[in-house]
Amino acid sequence: MSKSKRLMELMLTVNRMRKFTVGELAREFGVSQRTILRDLQELGELGVPLYSEVGPHGGYQVLRERLLPPIAFTEEEAVSIFFAVHALRHYSSLPFETGTD
Repeated sequence: MSKSKRLMELMLTVNRMRKFTVGELAREFGVSQRTILRDLQELGELGVPLYSEVGPHGGYQVLRERLLPPIAFTEEEAVSIFFAVHALRHYSSLPFETGTD
């Protein structure tokens, strides 16, 4: 499974599960826990409202106050958005910054 497809599936999965551990996701997606941690970090950077709790009953959760909208992108659209976001990270400044006027 490609990374972009895994990220889209992961977004849908965390929305459905609401509370989960890295180990559960790693088993479900057949990847390492380290890969899932990187993917969760990337989802957080894209605006998915996640937070973590430590301890024996800890894990990750999607914030209760916000539900993720259903995904209506084709795979090609999702891949395009994914690579566009990554391409923008290489610029030191962008013309989209808001002014403080």
